[in-house]
Amino acid sequence: MKTFSVLLVAALALACGSRSGDDGWAAEVDGVKIPASELRRLVDERADDDPNKKREDVASDVLQRLVNDQVVLNHAKERGIEVTLADVEARLRDLHGADWKDPDPQYRERVRREMILERTALADLGARARAPESSLHAYYEEHRADYMTPVRVQMRQIVVAERPKAEELRAQLEKGADFAELARANSIGPEAAEGGVLPPFAKGQMPEAFDRAFELEPGQISVVIASPYGFHLFRVESKLPVHEATYDEVREKIAVELTERTLDELRREWVRDLRKKAEIRVNDRVLETLQ
Repeated sequence: MKTFSVLLVAALALACGSRSGDDGWAAEVDGVKIPASELRRLVDERADDDPNKKREDVASDVLQRLVNDQVVLNHAKERGIEVTLADVEARLRDLHGADWKDPDPQYRERVRREMILERTALADLGARARAPESSLHAYYEEHRADYMTPVRVQMRQIVVAERPKAEELRAQLEKGADFAELARANSIGPEAAEGGVLPPFAKGQMPEAFDRAFELEPGQISVVIASPYGFHLFRVESKLPVHEATYDEVREKIAVELTERTLDELRREWVRDLRKKAEIRVNDRVLETLQ
């Protein structure tokens, strides 16, 4: 079967077997047409993101990707690889949280297509992409520092809009008032309802003012600290020491990372081979409108 390589828009136009008057499709892969509207939408998005790039080059890149995706989608259909609505909803919950809602069916369709592309690549290439245990161990030893968790503090805070209010609250704390109760009653921070408790954090992970917490010992209350968000009082609950993750703790994460890296390398040759077996036509009339 004849294969057309999408390099430049001009080359695409020459590669087209015949000029078509139907502007509803941009390319056809083994009888499946890629809508011209999808090409135009993606070209417009990419052109906005990179205004210095020539529009015809953007169109060439986008069409190349659309054709590659369709080649893989056709292959997935031959192999019987499917993604159900339930699969898509599970992915959306992972991406956006359990309460996320969006009625846009086009977005769900794009997610479904991406999942099919992922599953098909894994089905064909997964066994070759899996790293042996020795490689996982070697990667862990080489990157041990990446799996170190620095010293962190667990603390509560009260934040108010005015310094006099903060000084008044600090005086109450010195007399034995309960920090969590004062936070619930007075703090304007989003964590007030939980008694001002914040998730553990390391130096540099929060706004600069919060690094003052590392000067405190557990149970100690800070002076009033000013920041762009207001006037803060901190009380350190505990300090969490440095933690170096063991191999067993991070093995799965390393395996996924190395598999994805190898998959990326294998996928390019795999798609090229699939394209060689596909019949691809390009609608040069549509491409000319994108120059």
